[in-house]
Amino acid sequence: MKALIITSVLALASVSFGQACCKAKASAEDSFLMMAKEMEMKAEGKQACCKSTAVKTVVKGEGECCNAPGSPVKFKVYVAGDGYKYFGCDGSAAKGRKDLIAKGNKVGKVQPVSSARAISDTNR
Repeated sequence: MKALIITSVLALASVSFGQACCKAKASAEDSFLMMAKEMEMKAEGKQACCKSTAVKTVVKGEGECCNAPGSPVKFKVYVAGDGYKYFGCDGSAAKGRKDLIAKGNKVGKVQPVSSARAISDTNR
């Protein structure tokens, strides 16, 4: 009886490990495809949006990208001397904040926007 239980537990463990291995392999392939598509877009002089996936690439500032002109603003970051910079999603706001800090600007935290605004061409 003990041998049967131990054998069944080992069989279940090996099956679950095999499934986790396949998922890790698939995610590694997806990340490789994402990196290849980003390199292709950079060669064309474009940047990938944060909504890009391994299957579909979205150009930053165009179409379905959250920072496209005319899309609704959801987050803002205050920059001393410049005022607020607006972003369409939290990921781009965090990246924009880091970029502003790297340029030597004094910036505030990422804040949600309470008013209805749209992203303009000058705020990218």
